[in-house]
Amino acid sequence: MESGNRFGGLALVLSALLLAPATASAISVSLGTGNQGIDDFSYSQSDHTIMIQESWGSAETGTLAFDKLEAGENYTVYKEITNNSGSDWNLFANELLDPADGSFDAGDQAEEDFVPAGYSHSNETDGLSFAQGSGIPRTSDAFANVTADEIGTRDFLDYGDGILASGETATVQFGLRDNNAPANEPFLIAQRPNMESMAIPGPATAALFGLGLVGLAGFRRRDAA
Repeated sequence: MESGNRFGGLALVLSALLLAPATASAISVSLGTGNQGIDDFSYSQSDHTIMIQESWGSAETGTLAFDKLEAGENYTVYKEITNNSGSDWNLFANELLDPADGSFDAGDQAEEDFVPAGYSHSNETDGLSFAQGSGIPRTSDAFANVTADEIGTRDFLDYGDGILASGETATVQFGLRDNNAPANEPFLIAQRPNMESMAIPGPATAALFGLGLVGLAGFRRRDAA
């Protein structure tokens, strides 16, 4: 299906939104530290709606930096993502990263290669999220499923169960909210094609895992006897 037909309806909706009077403070969106995948990008804003267009030249991590959000306000993000990487994508991971020296990230040292120096994983206590509980849809015309985690030590939103072929364009929609702006800003969205986020086990999961190890150790002792 031609991309022009796929996104014609969405383009009309977004045109109406972006022509509406802007009443919210202007935010700032830019290519972020550590960006490798996004070759070209543009954005516009109307009130609390943000329209972003991205063209990707590779399947490496692409980052966008967000600044000047209004504290506690919900923003709806519409993105058109063009895959010019030369490879098809079957997953598309998004993760929020905030400044590592922030007051909410004491001791949070991210070790993954895709996290640039000076940033750390966003966590439940910093107030930064994909607008959880807001009712803003998390959708895509290329991926059928969305997996999210915003109640632990990482905030991520992963799209899967679909494909974005090289040379094609897809749309995604989600929300953003920063309850503690500007303390978390500028923050990054790290986007990783063909990757999924690895959730860090919460206390309950870790406890169950520990009990399993204890049980296994007991079983081995009995077996040795």
